[in-house]
Amino acid sequence: MDSLKKVLITAPDTTKIKILNYFSEVMVDVSPAKAIEHAREALKIALELKSKKSEALALHNIGNGYYNLADYKTALSYYIKSLNIKEALGGNKKGLLVSLGSIGNVFLDQHKPDEAYRYLNQALQIAKEIKHKTGTASALIAIGTVYSEKKNFEKALDYDFQALKIFEETNNADAVATCYNNIADAYQDLKDNKKARFYVNKALAIYEKEGNVYGMALALNNLGSFNEKTGNWKRALEYYKKGLDQAKKIGANDRILASYKGISASYKKLGQFKEALAVNELYQQMNDSIYNTESSKQIAEMQARFDTEKKAREIDLLTKDKKIKENELATQRLISGSIAVGGLLVLLLAIMAIRAYVQKRKISNELAVKNEKIENAYNIIEDQHNDIKGSIRYAKRLQEAILPTVAFNKTFSGNAFVLYRPKDIVSGDFYWIEEITTQTQNKILFAAVDCTGHGVPGAFMSIVGHNLLNQAVNEHGKTKPSDILDEINIGLSETLRQSIEDSAVKDGMDIALCSLDKQGDKYLLQFAGANNPVWIVKADQPSTLIEIKGDKYPIGVFLGEELHKFNNHEIELVKGDTLYVFTDGFADQFGGKKGKKYKYKPLQQLILSIQSETMVRQHDILNRALIEWKSDLEQVDDVLIIGVRV
Repeated sequence: MDSLKKVLITAPDTTKIKILNYFSEVMVDVSPAKAIEHAREALKIALELKSKKSEALALHNIGNGYYNLADYKTALSYYIKSLNIKEALGGNKKGLLVSLGSIGNVFLDQHKPDEAYRYLNQALQIAKEIKHKTGTASALIAIGTVYSEKKNFEKALDYDFQALKIFEETNNADAVATCYNNIADAYQDLKDNKKARFYVNKALAIYEKEGNVYGMALALNNLGSFNEKTGNWKRALEYYKKGLDQAKKIGANDRILASYKGISASYKKLGQFKEALAVNELYQQMNDSIYNTESSKQIAEMQARFDTEKKAREIDLLTKDKKIKENELATQRLISGSIAVGGLLVLLLAIMAIRAYVQKRKISNELAVKNEKIENAYNIIEDQHNDIKGSIRYAKRLQEAILPTVAFNKTFSGNAFVLYRPKDIVSGDFYWIEEITTQTQNKILFAAVDCTGHGVPGAFMSIVGHNLLNQAVNEHGKTKPSDILDEINIGLSETLRQSIEDSAVKDGMDIALCSLDKQGDKYLLQFAGANNPVWIVKADQPSTLIEIKGDKYPIGVFLGEELHKFNNHEIELVKGDTLYVFTDGFADQFGGKKGKKYKYKPLQQLILSIQSETMVRQHDILNRALIEWKSDLEQVDDVLIIGVRV
């Protein structure tokens, strides 16, 4: 997406619309508010260009954003506007299929299965007519939900399994997971808990693999529901809380509502009535905002107005058709009169009519060819979008494979934490650990690294940096932090073919690297840093924080600069002292009431205030503080904090 953002600056308006709509489609399950923002920008340009097809797509994408925010009234208004334009344009049955399916889903979430079925069945017939597999499967799974609403769970399962078969054939992982989730719901309602739990766990595994936050919230809430129905209220509470955490990440109000309801019920059954009441109040407030009577009335009015306008258009077409027929009759009378006057005039009129017909036929054929080209171009863009998304998700799995999560937990055994929140699907930040045990030394090396950029470019740099750290220690035998930084400084320059003479690009890394060596009852800490420091909180009471700053230059060779040597710092630690290394993402995050940066001083104060907590609890406090500070604003950079208690 970063590369497309650069293209967006200089691209022509027609290309900008495509890119902005693509951004909206990618972000809708991750940040619905951001998806709405991109689609509104596309709509503005489409209106300026008077491009009705682009306007319809942008309106539909805005509707998708509001749908994921559970603002069903606003979502429906945009879906109907989009559908009206598509019907007026004619010919784009794929577009009609998408709009009808989305409107049907709104009525499903409003618990109006009969209205939902009317739109979804239209969508299904169009999908079958144009042989659109994904559209057919999407309509089938939605109709399955209609039958679940009507308590006909056997028929719901029939539709769900039909949809599952098609989605598996088209390798649509997210949709397969949704099918599993709906199948689990049906089996649960049929009291077959074993099958229900089997399918919801399959759904959760796919959602986690694909990074689908909305899906994870859905599946976790379902697991809470299953445990609730089997009387395991404590386990149910755990799943509902996990579902709530995921739903809050993207503001998915319908999932948040389901989590609140389950948490309140679980607290009540566990005898924690005060907590149950507090969560129930949150549930009632959100439930009123989503499903209030006025909103339902307005949705019904929109549906009635849409049906009335559609009937008016049909009457208008019939009136025009009648006038055309009357004109044809008048023309026939004129021709008959003309025959009586003279055959020559009849012949002349016939020639003119034939010529007009040929011209009309030619124009019709040209329009058909243009429509086919437009449809092909749309399909190409859609395929490219899917390829790019798939490639980025694969890159995420590669990057996760190099992160030493298991080794980190094994080495520190609960006396440490890693707070790791990438800005995008993949990250430019990474953490690293290596334990060195020989006859002469027993050291633990660990580092927090911030590579140039974030997203895909940053991820590439992180893999380079990870390999260079391993080479410096495992192949070149470096264990002193400053020596390791000097080694990877040279290695990075060689890998990227940078030199003082020919490099004008600053590709590099900021890093905080520590070495812990236990010596009796004390520990020797060695530290070297490129731009980033280490914070040490002493075990004394009251707690004090010591900052050891890194050198003020990064890893990497840049034009006009010399290859610097890094300084090594040593300090003795005692049991109970705590170390923190980090990148700049937390401190640089915008948020709060004034939308300003968090900054380092408040972060130091926060860390000092939580020293009495366990390291696991410290992770949760820092994570919650970041989420609350950021609120609805976009995350500006990758976030990484490592805490270690000796």
